Amino acid sequence: MESKKILILFIAFIAIQPLIDVLTTASIFMVNTSLTVGVLLRTAYMVLALVFLLWMAKFSKNSRIFTIYLIGLALLIVINILSNLQIKDPYYLFQELKFFNKAIYFHIVLFGFLVVYRQLKDKNYNIASQTTKYLWISGMFIGVIFIIAQVTGTSLSNYSHTKVGFTGWFYAGNEVGAIMAIVLPIMALYAIEKTDSWKKSWSWIPFVLLSIGMLALGTKVGYGGIIIVLLSVLVGSLIMLLFMKKRNSTIKINLLIATFLTVVLIAITPLTPVYGNMFAHINSLGINLNFGDAVERPGDEVLVEGDEGFEPEEEETGITNEQVQNLVFSSRETYAKFVNDDFHSSPLMQQLFGLGFAGNYEIPEPGKSPTMIEMDFHDWFYSFGWITFFYMMVPLVWFVGKFLIHFVLNFKTHFTYFYILYGVAFLLGIGIAYTAGHVLTAPAVSIYLAAILAMLMVNEDLLQSK
Repeated sequence: MESKKILILFIAFIAIQPLIDVLTTASIFMVNTSLTVGVLLRTAYMVLALVFLLWMAKFSKNSRIFTIYLIGLALLIVINILSNLQIKDPYYLFQELKFFNKAIYFHIVLFGFLVVYRQLKDKNYNIASQTTKYLWISGMFIGVIFIIAQVTGTSLSNYSHTKVGFTGWFYAGNEVGAIMAIVLPIMALYAIEKTDSWKKSWSWIPFVLLSIGMLALGTKVGYGGIIIVLLSVLVGSLIMLLFMKKRNSTIKINLLIATFLTVVLIAITPLTPVYGNMFAHINSLGINLNFGDAVERPGDEVLVEGDEGFEPEEEETGITNEQVQNLVFSSRETYAKFVNDDFHSSPLMQQLFGLGFAGNYEIPEPGKSPTMIEMDFHDWFYSFGWITFFYMMVPLVWFVGKFLIHFVLNFKTHFTYFYILYGVAFLLGIGIAYTAGHVLTAPAVSIYLAAILAMLMVNEDLLQSK
């Protein structure tokens, strides 16, 4: 019984993530150090997961496989460090190690969750409902904190210049935005499961609170996350009603609620920070939304789409491919091209095992430090190189692929709110990792993604018992 309680505590750690992030913000402002509460607690959690995997290797084949994999990953990182010590000048070892710690966090906690969930499942513990509960608690904390911060006027700003947005009491706007997007589908699932009559429609209030916080962020991730979740519920409900003949009152009620919230969101869109921020971004790129009217700026070449792609146009202008990419990736694509050139002009050893943190950086200006692309899969590839990148991708591709095949083969029984919304949560996490980053390279976010994937794998018995 005591061992079961310890395993449950390992999972329950998800629920207190927002409190850790608030304490991290406090430690940053009160003590000017990079060794924050979040770093200490999450590092301790990662070490605990490693110790647990090593201990379970005596009894579990899964743990032995995961441990061997992590030893292999550690060796590849050592090769990266040793080679870059000889090639990179300057080479900031602490910054490099800090990045590696963040980048491999996902793998370690994923394997830890897989083994813990497997143990709990074997003890007849309802891992699905409890994971939903802990993620809901986490989302509820974030939503309430955002509301309190806004009401009291103590919210931190998400931008420093022309754009408008707030991060509540959370220091990292990109990270909290990704967390909210990942947790929001689970908030919707919890509300749906509770709303079996109109009297219980209040169960959607926590979802609304978190959505308000996401709108306050003023980011595309926040707004897009709400739209995707609501449309997932709406479309999923329609498919269940019209094509799968699941005609119960719960589906009908939640369909109407999702439709109402979608209409409200569309109606208030012009009042949201992201609406103004998008126009500020568009104006900064010199894009004229009155198509056909040229935007005349000295030195600019106006491009439109022609038979052979984008080509010069003398009188009219369209939105160039580069401008579209900038709207989506917020200048990350420009830095990605720079790092790509750096990568392909580097020695073979770096191409195979990676450039390390932030590429072949130069001595930064005072008060600044080398920066990443902030597109996680790009950062993985360029930092770890061909060999280590594929090695790191193997677990993700294997587990996701295995679950997708299982889902497709059992589509009729698995097309439910549970699988729809957990799937949306995971896909949002992966999508944000690709476009905006701060997911697979941010322990505060990757722990959510790891928990979701691990729970789905074990809940469907896709991970063997021993």
